[in-house]
Amino acid sequence: MRLCRNPGFVFVISTGTWAEEEPVAEDELKKKVEQLEEELQDIKNRLEEQELEQLIQQAETEAVTAPDEPKGLKEKVFITASRSLQMLNPEISVSGDFLAQFVADEGFYASEHDRSGLPIRALDMHIQSSLDPFSLTKIAIGFDPNEGEASVEEMYITWAGFLPNLSITLGRFRHLFGVINRWHEHDLDQTGYPLALTELFGEAGLAQTGLSLKWLMPPLLAHTNELTVEITDGVNETLFAGDHFSVPSGLLHLKNYYDLTENTYLELGLTGMAGVNNRRGYSEPADPDTLLDEEWRPTWVGGVDLTLHWEPLKQARYRSLTWRSEWFGVNKETAHGWEDGWGAYSYLQYQLAEQWYAGARIDAVWPLEEERERLLWQVVPYVTFWQSEFVYIRLEVRHGEHLDDHDTRVLLQVDWAAGPHKHEKY
Repeated sequence: MRLCRNPGFVFVISTGTWAEEEPVAEDELKKKVEQLEEELQDIKNRLEEQELEQLIQQAETEAVTAPDEPKGLKEKVFITASRSLQMLNPEISVSGDFLAQFVADEGFYASEHDRSGLPIRALDMHIQSSLDPFSLTKIAIGFDPNEGEASVEEMYITWAGFLPNLSITLGRFRHLFGVINRWHEHDLDQTGYPLALTELFGEAGLAQTGLSLKWLMPPLLAHTNELTVEITDGVNETLFAGDHFSVPSGLLHLKNYYDLTENTYLELGLTGMAGVNNRRGYSEPADPDTLLDEEWRPTWVGGVDLTLHWEPLKQARYRSLTWRSEWFGVNKETAHGWEDGWGAYSYLQYQLAEQWYAGARIDAVWPLEEERERLLWQVVPYVTFWQSEFVYIRLEVRHGEHLDDHDTRVLLQVDWAAGPHKHEKY
C-alpha cells in the first residue's frame, strides 16, 4: 500500500490483497448473525412455554383453593329449578276411534245393540311419566261416548334396575297372556279382538289388578328368553269369580325369541294360568241379608302363541310380512260340572308400500257355555292406510258364524292420536 500526497489531498493506493479477503469476512459475519437470531428465537419460545405452564398451574391451584367470591347484586342466582317445573308434568296422549259399520242383512242389524251406524267407538287418554331413575307409571282411561261412561283400563307403576334383568309392576294391567291380549283395541292390526279372545276371556279381554314380575333370562335354546309371573285378583267374570273372588289367580308366561336370519325373527310363547271361579260371601236377591259360600271350583287356562316377522334391512321402510297365530284352551269346573272351551286365530299381514298394509285373519272358537255348543268362526280381510304415525284408516270385511247370527259386515275405522306416544302396542 502506498500513500501519495498532493496539495490538499491524500490518496491511498491499495494492492488486491484486501479486496480478496473482505467478502470472506462479511459472509462469516452474516452466518454469526443468523445463528444468534436463531438462538434468540429459541430462547423466546422456551420462555413463552414456561410462562404458559406456570399460568396454567397457577389457575388450577386457584380454582381448587380459592374461596367462593360473593355474588354481585346484579348477577342472577338460580337456587331451584322452579322455572322448569313443566318437565315434571306427565306425558299425556289422547286417541279417538271412529268405527262405522254396515251390517249386510235384511234388517241392517245383528242384535239389539249391534246395528249399522256411524258411531265414535272410544276416546282414550294415556298418561305416562318417569317418576325417578328407577320407576315409571302408565295410566290408560277409556271413555265410551255412547254410554257416557269412563273406566280405568290400566294404572300401574313399574320398577326397573333394582335387580339385574328384573322388572316389577304393581297395579291394574292387561295380562301378558300370549301376544295381543296385552294390546289396547285401537292398537290392533284389525278393528277388534279375535273371537277366541272375546268369547273365552270376555269382551274386553283379560285385565286384572295385582303384581307382575318379568325376568330377562340367560339364553336357553333361544337367543332371548323372558319369563313373566303375574299374581292378580280373580275378578274376570268369564274365567273366575268376578267381584266375589277370594283367591288370587296366577299366570306364568315364557317367551322365546330366535333370530332366524338378519331379516327374519321368530317368537314362540307358552302361557299357563290358574284360579278359582266359585263365589264366596255373596247373597241371593231374594235373601240379601244371608251370605253364601260356594264350593271350590278351579279354572285352568293354557295358551300357545307364534309370531314370524320378515323385514328386509334395505327395504324395511317399504316391505314387511307378519304371520301371527295363537291358541287358547280353558278347562273350568262349574256348578253343573266341567266345561271345556278352546279358540284360535291366525292372520297374515303384508306391507304393500310405505303406508299401505293388507292382511286377512281367520278365527275359530268353541265357547264354554253348554247352550253354545257349536263352532263359531269368521274370516276378516282388511286394508290399512297409515296417513302418518298419528292417523290411520282401515277398511275391513267380516264374514262368519257369530253367536247371534250368520252375517257379513263392512267396517271403516279412522283412528287418530295426539301426544308424544302416538300408537303403541303397550
